[in-house]
Amino acid sequence: MKFIRNIRILFTFYRYFIWVSICINAACAYILWSNGIGAYKGLFWLKLLSLGASFYLVNEFKKQEYFYYYNFGFSKKSLWIITLVFDLFLFLGIMILAYQLR
Repeated sequence: MKFIRNIRILFTFYRYFIWVSICINAACAYILWSNGIGAYKGLFWLKLLSLGASFYLVNEFKKQEYFYYYNFGFSKKSLWIITLVFDLFLFLGIMILAYQLR
Protein backbone atom coordinates (compact mmCIF):
# COMPACT_ATOMS: atom_id res chain seq x y z
CA MET A 1 0.00 0.00 0.00
CA LYS A 2 2.91 2.35 0.72
CA PHE A 3 4.27 1.73 -2.79
CA ILE A 4 1.01 2.88 -4.39
CA ARG A 5 0.95 5.95 -2.16
CA ASN A 6 4.49 6.83 -3.20
CA ILE A 7 3.61 6.42 -6.89
CA ARG A 8 0.62 8.74 -6.45
CA ILE A 9 2.78 11.33 -4.71
CA LEU A 10 5.39 11.16 -7.46
CA PHE A 11 2.69 11.52 -10.11
CA THR A 12 1.36 14.57 -8.25
CA PHE A 13 4.80 16.12 -8.60
CA TYR A 14 5.17 15.01 -12.25
CA ARG A 15 1.84 16.59 -13.05
CA TYR A 16 3.43 20.06 -12.89
CA PHE A 17 5.12 19.53 -16.24
CA ILE A 18 3.44 16.47 -17.76
CA TRP A 19 1.64 18.42 -20.51
CA VAL A 20 4.84 20.06 -21.68
CA SER A 21 6.54 16.68 -21.66
CA ILE A 22 3.73 15.05 -23.64
CA CYS A 23 3.82 17.81 -26.26
CA ILE A 24 7.61 17.61 -26.62
CA ASN A 25 7.49 13.81 -26.83
CA ALA A 26 4.73 13.89 -29.46
CA ALA A 27 6.53 16.50 -31.55
CA CYS A 28 9.79 14.56 -31.33
CA ALA A 29 8.04 11.32 -32.29
CA TYR A 30 6.48 12.97 -35.32
CA ILE A 31 9.82 14.46 -36.42
CA LEU A 32 11.56 11.11 -35.98
CA TRP A 33 8.78 9.32 -37.84
CA SER A 34 8.91 11.74 -40.77
CA ASN A 35 12.69 12.30 -40.98
CA GLY A 36 14.20 9.01 -39.85
CA ILE A 37 16.89 8.08 -37.37
CA GLY A 38 19.20 10.89 -38.51
CA ALA A 39 17.08 13.38 -36.58
CA TYR A 40 17.40 11.49 -33.29
CA LYS A 41 20.54 13.25 -32.07
CA GLY A 42 18.92 16.68 -32.28
CA LEU A 43 15.69 15.40 -30.76
CA PHE A 44 17.53 13.91 -27.82
CA TRP A 45 19.21 17.24 -27.10
CA LEU A 46 15.88 19.03 -27.50
CA LYS A 47 14.39 16.70 -24.89
CA LEU A 48 17.28 17.27 -22.49
CA LEU A 49 16.95 21.04 -22.90
CA SER A 50 13.21 20.84 -22.26
CA LEU A 51 13.86 18.77 -19.14
CA GLY A 52 16.31 21.42 -17.97
CA ALA A 53 13.78 24.17 -18.62
CA SER A 54 11.11 22.20 -16.74
CA PHE A 55 13.51 21.74 -13.83
CA TYR A 56 14.24 25.46 -13.71
CA LEU A 57 10.62 26.61 -14.01
CA VAL A 58 9.21 24.19 -11.45
CA ASN A 59 12.00 25.09 -9.03
CA GLU A 60 11.26 28.79 -9.46
CA PHE A 61 7.48 28.69 -9.22
CA LYS A 62 6.84 25.74 -6.88
CA LYS A 63 9.56 26.23 -4.25
CA GLN A 64 7.26 26.14 -1.26
CA GLU A 65 5.57 22.91 -2.31
CA TYR A 66 8.68 20.83 -1.67
CA PHE A 67 7.73 20.76 2.00
CA TYR A 68 4.63 18.74 1.10
CA TYR A 69 6.75 16.04 -0.52
CA TYR A 70 9.37 16.20 2.21
CA ASN A 71 6.66 15.30 4.74
CA PHE A 72 6.07 12.09 2.78
CA GLY A 73 9.77 11.24 2.82
CA PHE A 74 10.84 12.57 -0.59
CA SER A 75 13.73 14.98 -0.81
CA LYS A 76 13.95 17.52 -3.60
CA LYS A 77 16.78 15.52 -5.17
CA SER A 78 14.92 12.21 -5.10
CA LEU A 79 11.78 13.79 -6.59
CA TRP A 80 13.72 15.18 -9.51
CA ILE A 81 15.82 12.10 -10.14
CA ILE A 82 12.82 9.78 -10.19
CA THR A 83 10.61 12.00 -12.35
CA LEU A 84 13.32 12.99 -14.83
CA VAL A 85 14.48 9.39 -15.26
CA PHE A 86 10.87 8.29 -15.77
CA ASP A 87 10.32 11.06 -18.32
CA LEU A 88 13.52 10.19 -20.17
CA PHE A 89 12.56 6.50 -20.34
CA LEU A 90 9.11 7.49 -21.55
CA PHE A 91 10.76 9.59 -24.26
CA LEU A 92 13.03 6.71 -25.31
CA GLY A 93 10.08 4.32 -25.44
CA ILE A 94 8.08 6.71 -27.60
CA MET A 95 11.07 7.23 -29.90
CA ILE A 96 11.50 3.45 -30.32
CA LEU A 97 7.81 3.08 -31.07
CA ALA A 98 7.86 5.94 -33.60
CA TYR A 99 10.90 4.46 -35.34
CA GLN A 100 9.33 0.99 -35.46
CA LEU A 101 6.11 2.37 -36.95
CA ARG A 102 8.01 4.14 -39.71
